[in-house]
Amino acid sequence: MNRFFLLAIALFQVLSLSTAFAPATQASVFSRTAIFAEEDPATPSVERGVSVDQDGKSNVWAIEPKMEVASKSSEEKTASALIAGGGLAVFAVIAGVVLTNLPDPNQF
Repeated sequence: MNRFFLLAIALFQVLSLSTAFAPATQASVFSRTAIFAEEDPATPSVERGVSVDQDGKSNVWAIEPKMEVASKSSEEKTASALIAGGGLAVFAVIAGVVLTNLPDPNQF
């Protein structure tokens, strides 16, 4: 009984020293006003997919990426397809060897 009591007191002392269970203090003050950067007329404006109407409501929309034309030749496409197929074949062989050599679960 004395050991349990001493252990409980030691645990209480350790937990009371840590600040993990204490409520967080709010020492900093946050401002409630929004700060906007002024636009520089020398730099061209870039469409970012965000607008704000006259009531202050924001609207967000998607900007589609620029389309690019594939510049690979048919030989490069064939070579990459062969490499991918070879990698898949090697993986299948290794998986087959490993799965056929697993120990029998009924032996244990």
